[in-house]
Amino acid sequence: MLGSTRTVFEQEKYKILKASSRDAPIMSALIKGDWSERVAISQRRKIDNPTQIAEDLRAGGGLLLYRASLPVAALSYVHARDGSWELRRLGVTRTYSGRGFTSLLLDTLEKLAKKAGVHSIRIPVETYAPQYKAYFEKLGFSVDADRTFSTIFAGALQPIRMHKTVG
Repeated sequence: MLGSTRTVFEQEKYKILKASSRDAPIMSALIKGDWSERVAISQRRKIDNPTQIAEDLRAGGGLLLYRASLPVAALSYVHARDGSWELRRLGVTRTYSGRGFTSLLLDTLEKLAKKAGVHSIRIPVETYAPQYKAYFEKLGFSVDADRTFSTIFAGALQPIRMHKTVG
């Protein structure tokens, strides 16, 4: 580890830190900002507030990616009953979208999972956004054909579950 005990990865222009519950407001702003323009109003997740994110960080963990001193991307996960890590949130500011930061965060998460003895990472992918399914397939995730996630929105399409074996 470099720098502080929170630093997971560092390069000249950016670094990735382990998120703590104190980072929940930053993560909420990043994730809501990312989703607000890409997701239909009926699908916006009201649980992406700092309180819920802080609970998830305590129940699992998270990563924050900084470019210089500006937070530009984040993810959070929880420990699933089957021993895998379940991605709960993922967001990159629109300004930094398309620069590989999502891939970098997921690669870092995969390395942390291996180190922790976790054998897979799973992620819900919205069925109304097939481009995300294709993106995660490019990163090595595959669809669990028999699994969907439930959602808090009545009448909403159910997300599919994708997973990646990491160990």
